[in-house]
Amino acid sequence: MSWFHASMPGADTHNHASATEVVACFQNERSLLSRLAFLITGDQATAEQSVVNACEITLQGHSPFRDWLLEWAKTATIASAISRRAEAIRACEETYENESCSYVERLPQAYKNGRTASLKLILQADPERMIAELDLLCRAVLVLTLAVGSSIQDCVLRLNVCRAAVLAAASRAMAWLEQLQPPSNGEGQIKQSQNLARQPDSA
Repeated sequence: MSWFHASMPGADTHNHASATEVVACFQNERSLLSRLAFLITGDQATAEQSVVNACEITLQGHSPFRDWLLEWAKTATIASAISRRAEAIRACEETYENESCSYVERLPQAYKNGRTASLKLILQADPERMIAELDLLCRAVLVLTLAVGSSIQDCVLRLNVCRAAVLAAASRAMAWLEQLQPPSNGEGQIKQSQNLARQPDSA
């Protein structure tokens, strides 16, 4: 494989975020990152620690590009939050063992246009309501798909939960999100996305 490495152009380290920029990103976006982690963990102290841990991991072993730094910060924080609730998330799998689901696996594609609006909706909603009405698996799937655009397969791998449970949890989470959607604010947008998602996969 030496020929492969020899043919690769050198990485443009000029666009890598410095340690100062990394710390600044996590500090400036602390409210957003902490909220995302809290929606998963349901505990503010654990959420705050997830942000701190994500920043430390970034400083120790990663060098994200400046223009992707916030996306990396969200991904790292969510991963840290999930790791702190991994066993509880996997325990939810049994809840969906016999739950049938007509949901299909194209959620990120179907929600691509409305993902930003949907993310804003859950960030502005009462977090205690979300935690009370959705279990850990539903919340983790919802945050992963809306905050970082994870696919169903991504969720399966990140959460270490079977595909059927992830699909059922995603269906329940999106039904909850539809109820949260104000009727006066683009009513039918999420339903339209769900209709798109139910179309046969031509891929």
